[in-house]
Amino acid sequence: MSTFSRQDQLPSLPVPSLVETLEKYIDSASAILTPAEKARVEKEAHEFQHSELGAQLQSALENRAKNHKNWLEDWWYNAYTEIREPLAPYVSFGAMNTAYNCVDGGQVSRAADVLHHWLSVWDKVRHGKWPVTSSRGVTWDMQQFHHLFSSNRTPQRTRDTMDRYFKTKEEGDTPTHVIICCDGCFWKLNILNEDDDTIKSPDEIYNMLKFVRDNSSDESSCCVSKLTTTNRDVWSLNRDELLRVSSANIEYVRAVETSILFLSMVPKKGGDDQQKLMSNALQDESWFVWQDKSVNITIYEDAQVMVQGDHSNIDAIVLLQVGDYVASRVRKQLWHPAKTGSDLHFEFPERLIFEFNEPLRHAISFADVEFYKSKQLYRARGVHHHGYGNELCRTAKVYTDTVVQLALQLAFLKTHGSFAPIYETASTRKFFHGRTETVRGCTSQFVRFAKALLGDQTVANEKEDLKKLFDSAINAHNQLMADCMDGRGFDRHLMGLKLTLSIMNKGCGPKRQAPEFLRDDTWKRTGGDGNFLLSTSFIGYMDGNQPGTFGYVAAMRPDGYGCFYRIGKSRISVAVSDWVSSRSNIDAFCANILWALDALAPFLTPAQKL
Repeated sequence: MSTFSRQDQLPSLPVPSLVETLEKYIDSASAILTPAEKARVEKEAHEFQHSELGAQLQSALENRAKNHKNWLEDWWYNAYTEIREPLAPYVSFGAMNTAYNCVDGGQVSRAADVLHHWLSVWDKVRHGKWPVTSSRGVTWDMQQFHHLFSSNRTPQRTRDTMDRYFKTKEEGDTPTHVIICCDGCFWKLNILNEDDDTIKSPDEIYNMLKFVRDNSSDESSCCVSKLTTTNRDVWSLNRDELLRVSSANIEYVRAVETSILFLSMVPKKGGDDQQKLMSNALQDESWFVWQDKSVNITIYEDAQVMVQGDHSNIDAIVLLQVGDYVASRVRKQLWHPAKTGSDLHFEFPERLIFEFNEPLRHAISFADVEFYKSKQLYRARGVHHHGYGNELCRTAKVYTDTVVQLALQLAFLKTHGSFAPIYETASTRKFFHGRTETVRGCTSQFVRFAKALLGDQTVANEKEDLKKLFDSAINAHNQLMADCMDGRGFDRHLMGLKLTLSIMNKGCGPKRQAPEFLRDDTWKRTGGDGNFLLSTSFIGYMDGNQPGTFGYVAAMRPDGYGCFYRIGKSRISVAVSDWVSSRSNIDAFCANILWALDALAPFLTPAQKL
């Protein structure tokens, strides 16, 4: 079965019924609202359900679904590409990998090995030999692997464009080069052997990278990649100016934007301090990354490795999957080719020398200053719990993911004394070009359990009652996840209804307001429009107890937390991010995650059923 052979067989993304979506929203909001607020929201939602506007919007959305195999796809990418803030730290995903070790003098060796194995994935995808993802016997959409390489989020005013240049062997010619940035100097490397269309060996790549290393001077102070770190409208203007300055710049920008990936070899040690590595994963130095690319790899002097990507084009799990594949195959010791330099013929890389005028030099300096200001806006920490993991939870017939979700909410409650609207990613890749749906895991069942656990005697006062409440919270969350993965969540549907109304209002008819429950102050307080105090995602199982590729995106709200976790046989690791100068308290929250996981351990008994 080839990588993309099942694409046409995947079902279309469904449009849920209006009644089901509104009832689910009411039920979800009720967990956080007062009885009076719940009654008001229920009244407003039911009025919309029975209104002419509700019927018109639902009908229009259903008609769109008849003409689009995935009615959400274009709108979903637009929601990302309309964001004007810099991609890092607001959109990008940054990751380290615990499998990598430091090797003195190993930068070029590690870079050659890492690049070769990333290119082997590119080659497998190109020839349709990358395995199709499936879950519980269900085939998943593979389109994001088609988007992974040779993609670029090109800055445009008001809305960026997603430009994708990759083609499979069947589809035709595809870019076959990578861009290497070394000390701020740009080089273009062709990665295919001309005679047999195979990717170059690690030895060949080593010699090319050694040539790059030996022939690069320090030009980092005026490196063009710094321009990509700014506000998207600013970068769009500067990109236009860059293209205007010379025809060579047009060629070089095109080379970067169509490249398979972007790799930097930097004059800095990464080190073994995982806390520092995690902090630097999203933003290290301003010139290390071409922010618009889906795959950016940074190789440090001591052979440490970081990966960063534009989250708008692909989900983090895709980048993580390939990152783990590569890390498991890369050599961990210093090595050199049998033949080097003059002893071996190799294809010389092409140097890309950008031309700058004074306005561009000033823009680069300005971008540099703003980048280092933005690095101070957020924090990231790793939390590692070694008490239990997937083995114990499987014995108890409980999904470990669900346990972690309850623990994160308990940690927030313990830290701030209130319940948090929470976002968890549910994959909808069982559908054609599916990406994600939102699981709003703060349920009324969880609220009852949490109150009882923390000593509310009006809810429960016996251990057996607590166990029943725990089981009820687990089951409620599992049902939400199942519904969302089946395309029957409510957040994307409500988004579709709002966008449909926006399109209708651009016509010649009278302009109509959004339904009242979407304008009510409770909408955002319960998480509407991305206002989740906890933004969370399960990013995969560990190989044994080694976290592997481990990263994060920034929290959705200034006063919230981002939580991205991997599950091992007997450990759980969470990457936590928050924003500085807000009411968030990352130290207390991280400590309370450990407390919460311990507090849930007694409930992991064989009585629970999936």
